[in-house]
Amino acid sequence: MHPPNDRPWLLAIQEIPGYNHRPLYERAGFQVAIEYSVRRALARLKTLVPQVIVADFSKRHFHDRVSNLESLLAACNRFPSARVLILHDPAHESDLAQLLARCPADATLPLPVQDTALMQLLERWARPT
Repeated sequence: MHPPNDRPWLLAIQEIPGYNHRPLYERAGFQVAIEYSVRRALARLKTLVPQVIVADFSKRHFHDRVSNLESLLAACNRFPSARVLILHDPAHESDLAQLLARCPADATLPLPVQDTALMQLLERWARPT
């Protein structure tokens, strides 16, 4: 549930260090929750209903999946109106394509993210549908 403040929630999962988009998220009109691992994000989703989820795609080698984001994206099925944005290293495009074939996302942006592209997307998603 959203607190009395009616701004929608954005959950950011930031596993790749070196950037901070919180000011952009807030400027776009979101309340922001940031987690630094998918495991903690999954726990947060038990009490938070985000309108937008922004997650890093980092290539890790698992025997049964492309990325730990698969667990997160599967959990997003509980929130059908939530939009999912994946930030990714362009060097891992083919791995990201494998992930998206299994678990679709609403948008992807390459790192380093262009602030104007991110802001345009977030402002569009912040508007009530």
